[in-house]
Amino acid sequence: MKINWKLKLAIGLIIASAILYTIAYFGFHEPDKVIFYIVIDLAFIPLDILIVALVIESLIEKKERETVLEKLDMILGVFFSEIGDELLETFTKINASSDEIIKNLENIENWSKKDYQNAYKHLETKGVTFSPSIKEEEIPTYINELKGVFDGKREFLVGLIENPNILEKDSFSNLILAIFHLEDELKYRIQPEEVDIADFRHIVGDIDRVYSKLTLEWLKYLEFLNKHYPYMSSIALRTNPFNPNKDIHVHD
Repeated sequence: MKINWKLKLAIGLIIASAILYTIAYFGFHEPDKVIFYIVIDLAFIPLDILIVALVIESLIEKKERETVLEKLDMILGVFFSEIGDELLETFTKINASSDEIIKNLENIENWSKKDYQNAYKHLETKGVTFSPSIKEEEIPTYINELKGVFDGKREFLVGLIENPNILEKDSFSNLILAIFHLEDELKYRIQPEEVDIADFRHIVGDIDRVYSKLTLEWLKYLEFLNKHYPYMSSIALRTNPFNPNKDIHVHD
């Protein structure tokens, strides 16, 4: 049977300890002191276990979790580049409440940590309202446009769900599931012209669910960029999906 290297190490350390104590016992001829120090060393073992198992291990776990969450924030960048920004823009342009959202996001480039925290609290408790301002005859065109946003993105979204790190961030995994549901609702409506007001109202409910979660994740991603990658936050602000007058070009 092949002996595990950890077992070999443990046996080696025990043997080394026994040899050293034997040398001390016979070399200094003071068995009382040797036994005393053995007892003292044994008394410290529970404290050593406490420090290693609880304190150090918790610090390592915290660092590992921070690393995972940072990687997730990077994944968020790809997500918004692939589909997130386009979804927000497509939702916002027919949202009757978009003016209020745009106003609330004014001067976002100068937001403090407290400003972000206040925005998170508002979104988590009240969300954002999606009230579509669209004529009935325009519904099929809008459904087609929304379906177009999802074209070719199914594999990308599946890849996100398959990433085990996604489970570390409940808000993002819930967002992806909500997006999948919306995509399914649209996919099975093969004839957009058959979507009437009542049916569209159902789709609006699914959009509303995605809209609030998506807005929250966009803000979290923007704060992450401002903190860790300021040069990347610049393009995120210039392509702000909530800003109808956005301009990718840099001006003095």
